[in-house]
Amino acid sequence: MVTPLNVHQMVRLMGQWGLGEGALHTQLAGHLRMLVVSGKLAAGVRLPSERSLAEALDVSRNTVGAAFDELRGDGILTSRRGDGTYVSSARQFLGVRGDDRFESFLANAASIGPRIDLRSAALPGLRLVVDAASVVGPELAPLVDSHGYVPEGLPALRTEVAGYYSSIGLPTASDQILITSGAQQAMRMAAVSMLEPGSVALVEEPSFRGAIEVLRAAGARLEPIRRGPYGIETSELIAAVRRTKPKLLVMQSTVHNPTGSVMNSGRRRQLAITATNLGLTVLDDTTLADAMIDDPPATPMAAWGPGVITVGSVSKSFWGGLRVGWLRADPATVAALASIKAGEDLGTSLLAQVTTARLLPRIDEARAERSRVLGAARDLVLGSLAELLPEWEPVVPVGGASLWVRLPVPIATTLVQRAERLGVQLLPGPTFSCVDDFDDHLRIGFAASHAELLAGVRALAEAWRIVGNRG
Repeated sequence: MVTPLNVHQMVRLMGQWGLGEGALHTQLAGHLRMLVVSGKLAAGVRLPSERSLAEALDVSRNTVGAAFDELRGDGILTSRRGDGTYVSSARQFLGVRGDDRFESFLANAASIGPRIDLRSAALPGLRLVVDAASVVGPELAPLVDSHGYVPEGLPALRTEVAGYYSSIGLPTASDQILITSGAQQAMRMAAVSMLEPGSVALVEEPSFRGAIEVLRAAGARLEPIRRGPYGIETSELIAAVRRTKPKLLVMQSTVHNPTGSVMNSGRRRQLAITATNLGLTVLDDTTLADAMIDDPPATPMAAWGPGVITVGSVSKSFWGGLRVGWLRADPATVAALASIKAGEDLGTSLLAQVTTARLLPRIDEARAERSRVLGAARDLVLGSLAELLPEWEPVVPVGGASLWVRLPVPIATTLVQRAERLGVQLLPGPTFSCVDDFDDHLRIGFAASHAELLAGVRALAEAWRIVGNRG
């Protein structure tokens, strides 16, 4: 049985569909046809209603109706009176997939002309990476004499990562560290080792879209648990565990994405102890921990809970292109996951690991540089929003490279579509919700240049002027 698409997932699948030449209904029909041919829309999928899709895409209902009529005429769609419109055929089906929340990384910007991209909070690399990569020869030379497959990670890097955690209040040994190809792989391996299809996983609301993708692809049943300004309430966690019997809680205690907030030490201690008492494993994604703006590094939540698995990465501290992350857990869990990794990719690139091992001793330099750059960009965007969109309510982040903004009316999906046509790309709130909530929120990334940030907010204000009164 194929699950019906809701309108938010449909819009994510559509991506940058209306920026070419020709009438909008022709472009819409062509893009839908491509999604069917590629297998992204499988046979039997029920599409959202013409009315709801038109509202979300910021086009007229006649535009959607004309596109559907064309595809019905070609035998691609079929409609059942009182039951909706379905995909009637597809050439292939992409079997195991997530929830289409990473479509923004797949867009071919060159084909649609210059855009201001405020979707991503991914940061450019630091010059430190170039310096480290240029002198890895002595460390790499003896490794080249081996086969190069080290699933658990290079011993030198495992030692450096262990020292990284020990220096911020979490004593760690090297056998508690598994090196992975980025934090996303670490989360995926942890999830598939603990979850069976249909198992319940608690997910913060809102949450990092990558976590939602990982858990969906693992076949988990996601149950949202609301995150307040200071994190998850202990009472809500207890109630959620009793109600849903989850196998896993996935959260971000340090620099939460998308809000940029950080749980204080008292709250993370209380939550870790509560999870331990409940027998609940916590997967704490701390990928953004080195992108703090206002505060020093926080002691990881695992300091108070032996059942907390910590995921980290150098993507935000040094450069995402290194594709080096890690997972910290007890030695038995690390050994078991290393076996999974061996069967998956035989190990992360040793060249990238040697470079990372040279970089980690300079983590304080990286943190200082990130704090300086991110602080200036954050203040610039906050000032521009206060001037041009004073009715909006941004959460002031203490870390990371994005703002989580509340709108006066729940039309973020429609607003993003209009902004796209004005040359600026953003992500609406439902992208960060496992139940496609938060259409009254928007995430604005501020990793771009200052000139692009100011131009992007101006374009966003124009888009709001056009669609903001519809709510």
